[in-house]
Amino acid sequence: MNKYIRPTTCPSKRGGINSPSFGRASSRADIFVHLSWLVKIVLFNFTFVLFAFFLTNCANPISPTGGPRDETPPKLDTLLSTRNMQTRFEKQKIVLAFDEWVELKDAFNQVVVTPPLEFRHKVERKKKTIQFEFDEREMLRDSATYIINFGEAIRDLTEGNVAPVVFVFSTGDFIDSLTVEGEIMDAYTAEPVEGALFMMYENLADSVLRTERPFYFAKTDKGGKFKVSNVKSGTFKGVALMDGNLNYRFDNVAEKIAFLDTTIKVGASPADSIITIIDTFNMDTLPKPDSIGSNITTLDTFNIDTLPKPDSIGPSTVHRPPSTVILRLFEEEKILFLNDDDAETYGLVKLAFNREPYDAVVSYDSLGQLTFLENEKDSIRLWYSMQEDVPFNVYVMRDTVVDTVRVEAGLKTVFFENAKLKTVGKAPSTSPVQPPGEAFSVEMNHPLFSVNDSLVFLFEDSIKTKVSVNAAIDSVEKRKLRFDFLPKEEMRYEVELLPGAVLDIFGLSNADTIRRAWTAGAEKDFGTLNLTIKSLRPDTNYVIRLLAKDDKLFKTFIAEGVAEYQTILKYLPPDTYTIEVIEDLDKNGRWTTGNYDAKRQPERVQRATLEEVRANWEVDSKVEWNPVFSPQPLSPQSTSPQSSVIEK
Repeated sequence: MNKYIRPTTCPSKRGGINSPSFGRASSRADIFVHLSWLVKIVLFNFTFVLFAFFLTNCANPISPTGGPRDETPPKLDTLLSTRNMQTRFEKQKIVLAFDEWVELKDAFNQVVVTPPLEFRHKVERKKKTIQFEFDEREMLRDSATYIINFGEAIRDLTEGNVAPVVFVFSTGDFIDSLTVEGEIMDAYTAEPVEGALFMMYENLADSVLRTERPFYFAKTDKGGKFKVSNVKSGTFKGVALMDGNLNYRFDNVAEKIAFLDTTIKVGASPADSIITIIDTFNMDTLPKPDSIGSNITTLDTFNIDTLPKPDSIGPSTVHRPPSTVILRLFEEEKILFLNDDDAETYGLVKLAFNREPYDAVVSYDSLGQLTFLENEKDSIRLWYSMQEDVPFNVYVMRDTVVDTVRVEAGLKTVFFENAKLKTVGKAPSTSPVQPPGEAFSVEMNHPLFSVNDSLVFLFEDSIKTKVSVNAAIDSVEKRKLRFDFLPKEEMRYEVELLPGAVLDIFGLSNADTIRRAWTAGAEKDFGTLNLTIKSLRPDTNYVIRLLAKDDKLFKTFIAEGVAEYQTILKYLPPDTYTIEVIEDLDKNGRWTTGNYDAKRQPERVQRATLEEVRANWEVDSKVEWNPVFSPQPLSPQSTSPQSSVIEK
């Protein structure tokens, strides 16, 4: 037997534990056992470390899939966060702890500190916390209230829900508690604007909107309302902005803007104060002071430190009414430019613009052309006909800029190979009902030059009784042929244009007979609206637009030099109509938007929904011109139109 192998018998039977052979075998076996346990321990520790490593790396949060959408923003854990609303604040790291993992998005633009810091601060995310650090060189102002507005920078990881965090502290003994609030709405529709910024600047220069971030700011809710808290006393510039690129600057012409004609003066008071401002576009709309007093002292600056003093019955503090800061948001007019042009077809030059080209001037080299200009939305069509097939230029003037469009020669022959004069669209399957008092018309694909009455026939009813009719080219829309006659109610009519009846500017005539039928409407199937617009300024023009339920323009009127405008609208299709009144200050016949640099407010607009017009009924509607903006679009209740309905 090998002397190093442990005997299989009990040690006591081979000399016991004191036997030399047992000692040598036992020591080597023990070493083997100890080494085995050591290897096991090392492997266990290595496995544990490796598992912990993977566990740590796998602990990064990810967005869960499935289930209902998470709409709850992260909640601030106040116990683990730096205390908000501190006084005698000393510069320190500010820690914001949340109940879930958060992300930091666009902190450079979103995190705004007021008053502005001299040096750039540092904001970073660490797990469930956001940490804000001042630059070590930063010296905080004495006795100043600071506001750190995180905007939309803090979001949850799953759905990007924004945690609206504002951290406030004061280096003095108290925190500024004045408040400015109000509402922002669309200048044209009066609809409240959600997500607009109201910004206040201590710097009153006009350029501050483009060079600095605001001293204070707040964002509007769904009702267009905003509230700026912790405001110090002083004079500020107030501006609203639909900040498309989220950089708190007016640096994009497509961004909507609103501004006050006055500065905002916030006065100091022991009690919290709320500035009161009203729409200042037209001073005739300012409320008159009552017996209690008035908070308006001048027309160029509004104050809140001039509010009425309390009487002997009331409390010892000054009562400050809720604010009505009203700003009308508008998009400045875009600079007109030519988007595209098409002069490849003889007889027609198409000009496409980036907006409605009402201020474009179109001219051309005069070579004896017969021309007709046609405007359609954002484009202009120049129809032309000329004896010689020669090139010429078309000039489009936009302010001081002139674009040149070249019309080449050699297009005429190709055009006449396939050109035809025909109607636009096919004849309807059923005869449309034509309202009484409106002439029936047929639209052609080319501008018309003349009509041969001897080839135009109008028939009445199914027996085709011939009726005398006057066919004429429309004076404005040259592609339309009107038929004027005295129709009978509920009678079916059919017009026939025999070949050669109409001639266009190219010398082409209709090659085939054109037939169109319609039915003359009965007066009992339509309603009448007697409309009165009151309290107008005789020295101002007004554009009055009647809109159908779908906001489709029905009719337009111009009120000029009158304090009260009246009109009777007969034969209206039954519908609920809206009246729109535009204060046309520049007398251009349309609504004009504002301009910040020119200090021009957008023209005021008032809308009122009228009493429903019903068949065979007459409606009297009176609307008071009073475009004081409110949180909701103007309605019959808000504008108080007086209506009465009379059955005919």
